Formats: sequence, C-alpha cells, structure tokens
Amino acid sequence: MADEKVDEVKSEAENADVPKKEPENLVVDGYEFLSAEDVKKAELDKQKIEIIGKKVHSTKVSDLEAVYEKAITNKIFSTPIGWYYLAKLRDKLIGAGVKEEDLIPIPINLKITKVDLKDEYHPRQYITPPPPKKKKNVKAVAFVMGVMNLILLAMVITMFFIALSAESDNIINYKQNVTNRYAEWEDSLKEREKAVRIKERDLKIQDDTEYGKDIDIDESE
Repeated sequence: MADEKVDEVKSEAENADVPKKEPENLVVDGYEFLSAEDVKKAELDKQKIEIIGKKVHSTKVSDLEAVYEKAITNKIFSTPIGWYYLAKLRDKLIGAGVKEEDLIPIPINLKITKVDLKDEYHPRQYITPPPPKKKKNVKAVAFVMGVMNLILLAMVITMFFIALSAESDNIINYKQNVTNRYAEWEDSLKEREKAVRIKERDLKIQDDTEYGKDIDIDESE
C-alpha cells in the first residue's frame, strides 16, 4: 500500500497549485539555488515530502523501505531538498536494522566535477589535422625556375625557326612567301608576253599597245 501512495504523490504534487510569481530570493530550507526554475523544483520536492508524510502513516520497516525504493525508482525528487529527505529515511532504515548494501543508493543527477562519464558518447574525430608545411628551399626553387625559363626560350626559338623555314604560309613568313610568288608570276608573264611579241612579228601583226614595251625581244630568236 505504501508504494501505491508514493505513485500518487508525484502526480498530486505536479498538479498542485504552485505559486506563479517569481521568488524574491533563491533560498529554500537553507539551500541557495542558482535560478528561479531550480527554486520551483525545490518547492515542488518540498510539497511531495509533505504529501508523503500525510499519506504514509505506517511505521513498519518494510513500508518505509518500500517508500524509499519507490521514491528512487520513480524519480520523485530532483533537488537536494528531496535527496536530504531520502538520506534521513535511509539512515532511519539502517538504524532499524536494514543492511546498507540492501538499500538502493540515492542517485545524484548532476555532475559535480567536469569529467567524462562512462556512458557518455564521444564520436571519433575522423578529420586529421593537416601536416606541417615544409619550408621551401629558395635556392632550389630559383634553380628550377631558371631551367624552365631556358627550356621555354629554346622552344620559342625553335618554333620561329621552323616557321621561317616552312614552305606553307604562316603568320611569320607570309609576307616573304607572297613577295616571292609575285616575283615568279611577273617573270612568267614577261616570258609569255615575249613569246607573243615574237609570234606577232613573224606574222607581221602590228600591236600599238604599250604593255610589254620593256620586253627585250632577241632578234636571234
């Protein structure tokens, strides 16, 4: 019966009228808390203790032990106010002959010292820090750059030489090739004009045009 009454305590205390106004100070039964929310939880624990005292009148050791264990398993209390009540109840049970190792320990649901708990999950860090940068050898870099510049210069000179000596037209030898071809065409036209003049002379054809007047007609031909 005692443990059933403890079940009623939690819901009854939570549904009870808790003062809505903010507390003027943060002290409850000699304990000073850090926030108004913690004070409200402490006041709620205080109400739960009063309700348990009203509902559980039995002085039997078995009933008191049931109240103690039920309050812990159901997490009735969440502040030092409730934990202190459980500690007094524990001392009373031990004084009544209950072995200490047979009693459930009182859980403290806050971390006193900042240490890693066994059940805390810490994901592995897969991102490895980059290796330290090696100092560059300035002399070696300068030597490599110099060799590369010489290679590039040699390649450019070779390309110009190939372009100048190539028979096909390109951006470098275009003007020279056109000039050479024009000279060849002019010589060919003069030769043909010369042959025409000779033929006209043989046929006694008179041509008064000035074109080809500079052509030297060899009489021997």
